[in-house]
Order: sequence, then C-alpha cells, then structure tokens
Amino acid sequence: MSYDINLKHLEYFIKVARLGSINKAAQMLYVSQSHLGKIIHDLEETVGAPLLNRSRQGVTLTPEGNEFLERSVRILKEMEGMHLRPLKEMEKTEPLAVSMTKFSHVMESFITIVRRYQDQPEFTHRLYEGQLEDVIEDVVSGRADIGIFHFDSQRHEEIQMMAAAKGLTYRFLSYVEPQIVISKDHREKKPMTRENLANYGFIRYMGLYDDILSNILGPNEDGGSTGKKKEIYVTGRATLMNLISQTDFYSIGIHDFDKQLSDFRAVSVPIPGCEVKLEFGYVTLADVPISGIGEEFLKEVRERLERGQDV
Repeated sequence: MSYDINLKHLEYFIKVARLGSINKAAQMLYVSQSHLGKIIHDLEETVGAPLLNRSRQGVTLTPEGNEFLERSVRILKEMEGMHLRPLKEMEKTEPLAVSMTKFSHVMESFITIVRRYQDQPEFTHRLYEGQLEDVIEDVVSGRADIGIFHFDSQRHEEIQMMAAAKGLTYRFLSYVEPQIVISKDHREKKPMTRENLANYGFIRYMGLYDDILSNILGPNEDGGSTGKKKEIYVTGRATLMNLISQTDFYSIGIHDFDKQLSDFRAVSVPIPGCEVKLEFGYVTLADVPISGIGEEFLKEVRERLERGQDV
C-alpha cells in the first residue's frame, strides 16, 4: 500500500481534529469546505480506515483517527526538527568575546573566525586589547570569555597562581622567541645586537614590564629603562606598526604575522644570544566550558604562534 501523504494535508487533518469541524477548519485554513472534505476523504482512502465520525454537530475522531492524529503530530515535529532547528542555530552564531595583549597574531586569528561566520544573519563578537592585568580583569568581570596574554616564561608559576587566586584557569598555548621588529627599508644586514641597534630609536607600549625588555635586550649600561636614549611610548598596536614602517625605530615582537610586510613593510629579525622565551597562554573562568567558536579561535591562535617555533 502506498503512503504518499502530503505533509500539508496532515496539518489540515490536525486542524480539523482539534476544531471538531470541517467547516471551521476550512475557514481557518482559507480553503473551501468541499476541498478540505476531499483531502480528509483521500487520507482515509490512503490509510484504509475511517478517521472521523461525521454528524450535524461536527466531527469526532474514530480510534483509528486518534492514532493517526498522534502519528501526524509526531511526524510534523520530526520534520520541524530536521528543517527549523538547524536554521535557528544558524540565525545566531555563538558570541566570541576575547581580551588580549597587543599581538597581531591574536588579532588575525580573531578576524579569521569572524570572517568564517560573517554570513550568519545575527552575531555579536568583541575584542579588547590591554596589558596582562587588564586581560585578566576582563575575564574575571565577564567582559571577555577568553583572555590571551604573553609574559616571560620564567613567570609561569606566578601567573598560574595569580589566575587561580582570581577564580580563573590558566592554560598554556606556546613558547615563542622574541624578535626585533623593524622596517625592511631601514634594517642593516648585520645581527640585531644592542650595539648594532644603538643608533636606532625604540618604540614600546606604555606599561610594558621593564624586566622583560631588560632580559631580552641585555643589561642596561646607560640611558633609560631599556638602555635607550631615544624612546617612543604608545598605547595602540596600529600606531606602533605605523611608526616602524615610517621611521628607523624598532620594537620587540615575535615572528612575522600575515600582513606585516605587505601592510607595514616590517620584518622580524632574531636576536643573537637571546635566551628569553615568551610564553603565550589563556585564561577562562574556572569550571566554565569554552564555546565551540572559542575552541576554533584558540586553535587558530595556537597554529599562528607555532609557526615561529623553528625560527
């Protein structure tokens, strides 16, 4: 026996059964009573049993009609699950809220994920930049779900304890070697030692720990906190990169990011004899699971950072 039943006809049957009247159902469905009556008759022919008891007062369900009603409702719910639930999930992407210390590798990872879901009709993503303490506070306050930062790897236990004290879980991402970031047009073909950089200016972020710079550049002999007499302090990553692109100043970063050369004509150069390892990691609220989009973002960050481990 063929059960080629139109799903719309099941909806019509359910409406008739619930209203107890073919006439009322036809008015609600904006179809003629005769057309609706024929649909119900065809359903009965297909099933091979009467579904309705008809009278002047209306219609009632037969035992077969009761069973058919239950199955019709179940079928339509299953079809709704196949078509509507995935659509609703697509309508609103999970939010991605990240706080980060100023590294373009992390920013590029964020952009990659945002672009991956840019065709979704609704989403809200947030990216904040600050110093290590700012990043931690952003996660503690709930402003961000994931906080990514870097520090001298010798501070690992200190950072882990500080995170735990604030109700956060710290997880390691990657070790990365610090490098000199300098304009391709101004770089001389010689090692990036303190002596060879003596005539260059130095660009640094306000609030960046002096001990990190001292460990990377070597002990100070004269000048300011970095041993430099020419320093520029900035707060923004874009400002720092634009200064590098247009001057002979340099800064401390890591290996090249995707658009470093094309957008800023800047290159990353290894520092001879530097034993410092920058550790990148992230914090989340303890016992709070990371969302799917958050996991995708962290995977992107890890892959970008690990590109420079062999440098």
